[in-house]
Amino acid sequence: MINYKRYFLLILSFLILTGAYSLSEVSNKLSNEALVTLESDYEEALSLSRQGLTADPSNAFAWAVGGRVLMKEGKNEESQSYFVRSLSLNPILKEGLYWGAEVDILLKDINGAEKKLDTLINSCSDCSETEMLRQSIESFKNQELSVKNIKEENKPNE
Repeated sequence: MINYKRYFLLILSFLILTGAYSLSEVSNKLSNEALVTLESDYEEALSLSRQGLTADPSNAFAWAVGGRVLMKEGKNEESQSYFVRSLSLNPILKEGLYWGAEVDILLKDINGAEKKLDTLINSCSDCSETEMLRQSIESFKNQELSVKNIKEENKPNE
């Protein structure tokens, strides 16, 4: 049986060597392939993501994809560092802002998520991600308020 992912990497390597693609383009292709693979094979997605970063360490999108891959596996603290790096390279990268805010919510850093939402709104006001992120933040706040109210109700009267 043919291993298509290895074949894909072999073709990309050939295209780099012949000058048909730049390292940045290869990094983007590997990162996109990592996103596709993430749904079915975490280890392969992680490998592709790392290869994308190796091809171009200054690629903000590759850092964001790396963070997304780690987030999918529940490695939220580690993924957050990838989003920080991504946004240091490109402060208005939609994926870095959106996925970075998602991990902020998972880590209960609502201020960080709201700052990323504000930047996303200012840089990409018509992106569907802005409304989805706004709803995620509101949902988290409502959930936290409900938990607080339940705790208050269950407090013994003094």
